[in-house]
Amino acid sequence: MTLREYVQMEKLIHGREIPADILYQMTSDNPDNEYMYYSESKGSLISIFDMQIHHFIRAYAIQNKTDNNSLQEKLSEIKKVLEVA
Repeated sequence: MTLREYVQMEKLIHGREIPADILYQMTSDNPDNEYMYYSESKGSLISIFDMQIHHFIRAYAIQNKTDNNSLQEKLSEIKKVLEVA
């Protein structure tokens, strides 16, 4: 099941409209970059809404780990600068 299918099912099950910004990105031929993911297997950007849910979860976890590692490295550099000062 893709993220797109899940969002549509959630609309039916909960009887709530899909938020306008999400609906726009989900139906756009050119979604904003925040809604795109670089697929290494396909070698191109794909909409996150076309991803299987388990692939989206893995991609999110990897990105989150990468962001956290990057943040930790920056904080470490700042600490070193402050220690010298």
